[in-house]
Amino acid sequence: MRGRGRRNRIIVQTRVPGETTTARERVESAGFSRMERDAGLARLVTARDTRREPFHRWMVFKQAFSPGLVRRFLRDEALLRPAPGSAPLLDPFSGTGTFVIECARQNIPAIGVDALLSTAFVTNVKALAEIPDVPDLTGCIDWPQVADGVAHPAHRAALICAVAARHTAKGTLNRNAPPLLDSFNACVAMMRDDILHPLPRRNIIVHADGCDLACLADASIGGILTSPPYLSRHDYAKLAQPQETVYAHWYGTVTPKQLPASPQAHGLESVGSPFKSVGPPIESVGSPPMPNLPAPIPDAVLEACDALMLARQQKPARLVRTYFQGLLAAISDFRRVLKAGAPCWIVIGGARLKDVYIPTDTILADYARSAGFAVDRILVARNLIPSGRKFGRLTNIAPRESILVMRCI
Repeated sequence: MRGRGRRNRIIVQTRVPGETTTARERVESAGFSRMERDAGLARLVTARDTRREPFHRWMVFKQAFSPGLVRRFLRDEALLRPAPGSAPLLDPFSGTGTFVIECARQNIPAIGVDALLSTAFVTNVKALAEIPDVPDLTGCIDWPQVADGVAHPAHRAALICAVAARHTAKGTLNRNAPPLLDSFNACVAMMRDDILHPLPRRNIIVHADGCDLACLADASIGGILTSPPYLSRHDYAKLAQPQETVYAHWYGTVTPKQLPASPQAHGLESVGSPFKSVGPPIESVGSPPMPNLPAPIPDAVLEACDALMLARQQKPARLVRTYFQGLLAAISDFRRVLKAGAPCWIVIGGARLKDVYIPTDTILADYARSAGFAVDRILVARNLIPSGRKFGRLTNIAPRESILVMRCI
């Protein structure tokens, strides 16, 4: 009975005792005037519909957004029929390539950047025109045996997808998964079905850090739709470790700070030059891009870190600070690479860490205005926690999943 009572007291607690909330209340209050609840977005900010869509269904991450969100972005921003020679669109945190592949289906030039080698590789394979017959893999039981028996990029991509499908959203092996060869052959069949109706355009992903877009020239991008990692206890690199391990079996591993892994490095010559489909934005000659200087940490972030330290939560406090340092640096780089007037949509989630409320969307909106963006709206898709709480002078406050709709000034 004592333990149950202790849990109940934690549930009703509104904040850490002695916690200051002034700075976060300020950004929340400022953001309320731009907030719009849009229940239709609740499904689009998840990957629930991805399994039914050609090319997108090859590899599905729970943390991804839906191709339907890409279509809404293109519709709302009137980008479905860009003028010839217009600047490409960009997703700096591409994941499984939902954005670049959906743009390719719409014949719109787009590029992606992602820190995971395996997902970039699988996305680039989607530009192939055919998939040859699978070699004889009789007797192969585990993935290293299958990996040693396949050499074609499409077959290797199918193995990566099969291994990913055999793991849960937490990165652990699903004990109820079918035998590996069955999963592999099902992936090859699915890929062949999709390639019967090839993509009208070749959009690709390169391996790089989405927080550091030094590979892109100033004012070279026509629009951004992206979803950076959320502030949570999840280790995204660990969740992707199964497929990253398979990729490394053939190609090794590099850090995003090294040269991007191009399609040619994987035997994908038919894809063409890494940025052939997007033309001029990649700066290969001339002066280097402007340096991406560290952004000052907003007061609301420092306040949240202080509250975590007050609660003796040093590790989460460091996590919050590091997270926002990377995210704010990314926002500054988005501003550098976007053309004037270009749209920028950021799908982001708030958090409540150790009972400390962190309004990520309103903090980013506040910073984006100082970085050179006009924040049009904050579209609230859903609450990440069912019930809200009192927060300082504010009531019914809960972490949200939102889309910042901004424009580069």
